[in-house]
This record gives sequence, C-alpha cells and structure tokens, in this order.
Amino acid sequence: MQAIKETIQAMGTRLSWASDKHCFKHDKEKFTTGVRMLERQKGSGEFECPMCFREGNNNVLEKQYSELKKEQERMAKFNTLQKRSIVPDKTILDARFNTYQLKEDEHEARQNARLMTQYADEIISGQVFNIFLNGTPGVGKSHLSYSLLHRVNNNSNKEMSCLFIDFDQMLREIRGSFKNPDSKYTEFYFTDLLSKVDVLVLDDLGAEVGNEDTDKKASDFIGRMLRAISNARQDKVTIVTTNLSGAKLNTIYDSKTLSRLNVVLFKETKDKRSVDLGF
Repeated sequence: MQAIKETIQAMGTRLSWASDKHCFKHDKEKFTTGVRMLERQKGSGEFECPMCFREGNNNVLEKQYSELKKEQERMAKFNTLQKRSIVPDKTILDARFNTYQLKEDEHEARQNARLMTQYADEIISGQVFNIFLNGTPGVGKSHLSYSLLHRVNNNSNKEMSCLFIDFDQMLREIRGSFKNPDSKYTEFYFTDLLSKVDVLVLDDLGAEVGNEDTDKKASDFIGRMLRAISNARQDKVTIVTTNLSGAKLNTIYDSKTLSRLNVVLFKETKDKRSVDLGF
C-alpha cells in the first residue's frame, strides 16, 4: 500500500517550464502536432512528455495493484483452514504429526502416520489424489488428517487452500439454516466452498446416519451435495475419514462418490482417547 501511495504522490508532481519540444508517441489523430514536452526545471535540460509521465505511472500502479491483489488472494487461501473449517472438537486444531501419540508396539499407527506425512509432502509437490481413512473411533484419523492439512497449509507457499469439515456438524448447520434465513451456512454455501478448496478433509462421513448396524440411507439432499462436490473435485485432493466399512458406506451413499480413494486402514490401533478410570 505504501508503494501505491508514493506513486500517486509522484503523479501529483507538476512538471513546469514549457518547451518547444514535442512528443509524437501518442494518438496521431488526437495529437496531430504532438504533445508539448515540459522541462522539469528551468535550465535543467531534462524534458518529459506529460502523457508519457502519466502512462508510465499508470503502468506502475496497475502492476502494484495486481501484485497486491495476488497477495490478498494467497492470504485468503492460507486463512481458509483457520477461518472456514467446521471443527466441533477444538483439540483437533492443535493436531500435528509430532503430537500423534504412539506406543512402542503400535506398528500400524506408526506406519499410517508416516504414510500421511508422505502424502502431505506429495500434495505440496503438486500431486493430486484422494485418501480414505477407515477405523474405529479414537484411533487418530481426525488427528492425522488435520496434521496433513496444517503441513500443506504452512508449506505450500500459501498457494493451496485447505479445509477441515466435520460432516455431521456441517449437516446440522445446513438444517439450521432452513429455519434461520439469516444463516450463511446454507446448502449452496457449503457446496460452493467444498467444491473450490484445493485440499478438503470430510471428517466422520456416515456419522449422520448412526452406527455400523444402521440400515439408513443418506437423504436426497445429502446425496445431492456429495455428488455435486465429488464432481467438482475431480482435479483436487479429497480426504475422507469414517468409522464405517466400505461396504456399509456403499449402501448409504452413491458408490461413485467414494471411488478413487487411497485407503489408510486402522485395524490394530487402539482408541487413543480412552482413559483408565481404575474400575
């Protein structure tokens, strides 16, 4: 902003001391005899065309404005993770790869953490693929997913927008907007947001229909949202976490929305949130 301000001030500098020199670089029909050049200071011998002076400063302003706009767009992408994510469990916001708790004998969890770190670096390098994390509650799916987002967000030179969405909470917000016309959390808001971000985590898919034994199917509007988001994200990274099996998810949702996912399984990892109450 300071550079633009200085340029505007420079444009206000008045050239003086009319000369007998003319500039013919401009519209020949409008300036048939050329534009009279002005001497910067009487006797200095330095002449400048006021039209060239203005055009030059306009070019500088346009370049500075373009650079400022690009930086604002980059900052908007960088801030997406913090400002637009839907994260009911605020402890997830502190999730990092180096805070993922591992015991000596948890080989599967260690391998999965290493794999997710590798995926993060591949995404930063520009690779595009999808990831599916499946396992029982508490094994660290959300922790590793947010850790991946944080790593990408902080190491992609602000070029990638990242977003973490708790799927069940998102649906609650949308349903709440049905009764609250002032709410911004509409179906269109989320469909548009989730379709555009570069790296998306959909956390706890299937939580809205219940446990593994449920026979429920996704409602029409949920299916419609997922199809729209899936279609728009063919060239973007999508990460899904769920407690449900692939077979169960295929009975709840259109199988096309779950295709082309790299699977990260937690079969042996124990619940990291469990606490020994002593009884």
